[in-house]
Amino acid sequence: MKLLAQHGFGDGNKINDGLKKKLIDGVIFSPRDINPEKLKEKLKVLRKDYRNIELLFDPQLYITTLGQDNAPNTGKLLDYDYFKFYRKSDLEKETIIKNVIRSTFEQQIDFPFTSILSPNILISKSFDSRESVISKNFIRLSKSVLNEFSDKRDLYVTLAISRDTLANKEELKEFLNDITLLDNPPIGFYLLISTRSSDARTDIFNLNVISGWMFLNYVLNLNGFKIINGYSDIISMFLGAVGGDYGCTGWWSNLRIFSLDRFTQNQSGGKIPIQRYLSVKLLNRITHFEYKDWKKIFPEIKNNLINDIIFDNDEEPDRSQEIIQSWESIKFLLNEIKSKDIEKNLNVCTEYIRNANKLYTKIRTSFRPGPKSNNDHLEPLSEGINKFVELAELNFKF
Repeated sequence: MKLLAQHGFGDGNKINDGLKKKLIDGVIFSPRDINPEKLKEKLKVLRKDYRNIELLFDPQLYITTLGQDNAPNTGKLLDYDYFKFYRKSDLEKETIIKNVIRSTFEQQIDFPFTSILSPNILISKSFDSRESVISKNFIRLSKSVLNEFSDKRDLYVTLAISRDTLANKEELKEFLNDITLLDNPPIGFYLLISTRSSDARTDIFNLNVISGWMFLNYVLNLNGFKIINGYSDIISMFLGAVGGDYGCTGWWSNLRIFSLDRFTQNQSGGKIPIQRYLSVKLLNRITHFEYKDWKKIFPEIKNNLINDIIFDNDEEPDRSQEIIQSWESIKFLLNEIKSKDIEKNLNVCTEYIRNANKLYTKIRTSFRPGPKSNNDHLEPLSEGINKFVELAELNFKF
């Protein structure tokens, strides 16, 4: 499984550093956070300096249904010719959907992206809904629209789903059956699982979310599609274990979890987040204060990777380098998935969860982990694996 940078505000040299150190395999750009001229210039440099990287563009059309009256934080999006707001009733018309897709392709084709990414709306409540029908039409029509152009790049279609929608597993299966029987399919999907908040740990570490997200990857892979998992962060390892091709994560919390809150809240100001060290042994990020204290008694929390040095100095870690340590840690976890055998892969994942729980038990004898640094995420991960195995009707248990 490969790792892509989820681009957003405050890039600086982060992407360049990640590519130079071979910690990431490419970038998914956010038009909300970079204007067309700067994007074209940046792409030109990246294509020149790095070979065999993936460069994609998320059209971010899923925010259109927020409605212009809600004053969404569109950033640079309105600088792009293709972007405008639509009502859901507009998007029930096939001709309008085709025009929307066509306009995003016209924008992308002029840029040196390595693949083309088609837009879509968010399925916010149910697969048995008007939104689901609209989403399926975007998926169904995208390849035929791309065929109008003399462009041979691979096509991925956005598939954006609310975490609440994943609770109904029968509707999920029916939806997957519909989109895997296309006459003119794309090469794959850019899969987004939306949470209620961009900083809601319990939203993403949830039995239904983990099992549903894994099941989506498993079924799509089984049907020959490639899957780019947007904003998947630490969960990328579990998605790669069942067939996912790419995981993605960025440098702020709202680039690690996908939520429309990112487009409705004012992103400036507020409290500066504490830098966090991603421990592969804990499958979690802990504050740099906790890292310095805990490692004195429990050195096994350390990854013993090159970029631990960012957090091992006595001074406060360099904020711009925090993501380098995260990318290195996630890349390490992805490389732990070495087999095409799902049972073997899930055994690796399960062993990581078991060992993390054991290590947390030891830590709690001396320290009280903070609310984001504790082991609350481990039980949903474990339960999610077992629920996925049940959903996929696989003949093994953990």
